[in-house]
Amino acid sequence: MIQFEHIAIGYSDVLLRSAFIELEAGKVYALIGRNGIGKSTLLQSLTGIVPLKEGTIRLLNDSLESLSRLELVKRIAVVESRFEGLEYLKVKDYIALGRTPHTDAFGNLKQQDLAVIHEIAGALGILALMDKFTDQISDGERQLCAVARAFVQETPMIILDEPTAFLDYLNRKKLLTILVELARDQQKCILLSTHDLELCIQEKVPMLLASSGKLSLHEQLTLDEVLNEMSKY
Repeated sequence: MIQFEHIAIGYSDVLLRSAFIELEAGKVYALIGRNGIGKSTLLQSLTGIVPLKEGTIRLLNDSLESLSRLELVKRIAVVESRFEGLEYLKVKDYIALGRTPHTDAFGNLKQQDLAVIHEIAGALGILALMDKFTDQISDGERQLCAVARAFVQETPMIILDEPTAFLDYLNRKKLLTILVELARDQQKCILLSTHDLELCIQEKVPMLLASSGKLSLHEQLTLDEVLNEMSKY
């Protein structure tokens, strides 16, 4: 699905390096590491904001740098850490924004677009919210709506930047469980930046660990092993 081919990321200095790493379709991967280690920079490199200093990232065999902006948004969807909602913006209209790469210049939705939106909203259990305003629902509900907007974009990869940061424990667990199920059922590759180590271990989520200037992939780690690696800052 996506390969990191001996990449180096950073701004003036290199923050992280990796050997060859491949992330597969059908799985959620937890991007973990201490604050300031380079996790956000990695996500920005994946979305084309920060150029790689070395190496290549490939998605479906194409290097990211070879893709146009439109091609990139058809392959990678992004969920920010928090969506606070907007006055008079209904949930159904917010989710529909994810169809923008697939609509015409006027943003007209076809029956196929509406079917995709309905299917994803049903899978996430938010059909009852569709006619509510986004500023009048809970934080947990808004985050599910943000995930829905990413899924209706119909990209093979989805990136979530600390989407559980403002959620309570039950909503964090619910969201992670849903992501694991949808990744498997829809064969998507999901990269989740998170500090919820215990939940990821419980769900047996593979970990992309940023530590000591290196990026490494681990299928399973115990909490003690994770904390030991992170202490090597």
